[in-house]
Amino acid sequence: IRDRIKLKIIRNLALDFSDFIIIIPARIGSTRLPNKPLLEIKGVPMILHAYNSAKKANLGTPIIVATDDHKIANVVNESGGIAIITSNNHVSGSDRIYEAIEKYDPEMKFKKIIHLQGDLPNISGELIKNLAKIIKDDKKDIATAVVKATPDELDDPSIVKVAIAFGKDNPKLGDIGRAIYFSRACIPTGSLDVWHHIGIYAWKRNILKKFITLPASPLEKLEKLEQLRAIESRIDIHAIITSEHPIGVDTELDLKKAEKYFNDFT
Repeated sequence: IRDRIKLKIIRNLALDFSDFIIIIPARIGSTRLPNKPLLEIKGVPMILHAYNSAKKANLGTPIIVATDDHKIANVVNESGGIAIITSNNHVSGSDRIYEAIEKYDPEMKFKKIIHLQGDLPNISGELIKNLAKIIKDDKKDIATAVVKATPDELDDPSIVKVAIAFGKDNPKLGDIGRAIYFSRACIPTGSLDVWHHIGIYAWKRNILKKFITLPASPLEKLEKLEQLRAIESRIDIHAIITSEHPIGVDTELDLKKAEKYFNDFT
């Protein structure tokens, strides 16, 4: 037992995240939930819940909020965080985080990026760290996470599903597979395990640079899912199975769910 503990400690010490950065995109103009990043959950603006989640990963890396709004930036800065003002013309979070890292780190010190959504207030630091571990592999360009979809999510188009090649039957918690397709439909047909995509990514910086220069792909336009641009451009996305089911806040009902979560568990 002591040898196993020592080995675990040695492995943890060997993990070096010094070339990582965590960036949280946060735009003010949500149509379904106006001023979403500034809405309070248990008295704390949602963007700060996401920021605190990033801190709990304990990667020892900078954490940046990339935003198009000075009110969001002020909230972050006044709490001791770092905010970068970006263009209000970006159509996606990936474009926004790329502008932010170019402004913050023109010397290219940081080679890997954790792209954490600002509307996932209760994601764990452990999941963030697990994605960072995956992307340390030179053969993996983009990493993300999935959880088994609940029955009520199967036909919900707001929940993105993923068909994943794990290379084996009955994949388990912690297994990593290659994403084949993302859809708002229930895929794949006949599967007992339908995977709900969690909107957090780890990127190689050079891959993000390549990705944002690519035009929107045909399947991306059909599904309105930008990750399909990577699939169609033969950029691999690897997904890890987690047991976490973080709350994505897009509606008033989601906001109430998040409020209940923090009242019950914090």
